[in-house]
Amino acid sequence: MAVKFDQHVDVDAAPEAVWAIVSDAQKWPLWFPGMEQVTATGVVSQGMNFQWRKDNETGTGTVLAFDADKMIIAFATRAGDDQRTHTFDIDRAGGFLGRGKNDARIRYTLEYDPPGGLLGNFVAGGNPADTLMVKNTLQKIRELAETSLRKG
Repeated sequence: MAVKFDQHVDVDAAPEAVWAIVSDAQKWPLWFPGMEQVTATGVVSQGMNFQWRKDNETGTGTVLAFDADKMIIAFATRAGDDQRTHTFDIDRAGGFLGRGKNDARIRYTLEYDPPGGLLGNFVAGGNPADTLMVKNTLQKIRELAETSLRKG
């Protein structure tokens, strides 16, 4: 049974600006935890394979879903026996009284099957390290999008 961590953050930038960061494999090392380098085979699309590296650890990945119109990307990463699914879904935040109506909301869902069966699920489900990783990942994406907005 998969453990799931799901959070979102509102971004003071257009959804298209956030999508440009999340859908570009060469930008993944700027915000994705555990990736210092990515080697992708071609343009990011469903079924694309990639390799990643951090320090002495290497892994592989596959883009499971890619929908530019709906701004959804999901990929699986693998390092040894550890496989995780990462889904990013971007939409308009909506705003309040007309303010921020062009802002983005990005949702990150991390899922994986922890070792150890039911006990492993219980322990991993309350894992503060994964909760913090999801939160920090969203914050990095937000900082990149908002910084590029100020530069642009």
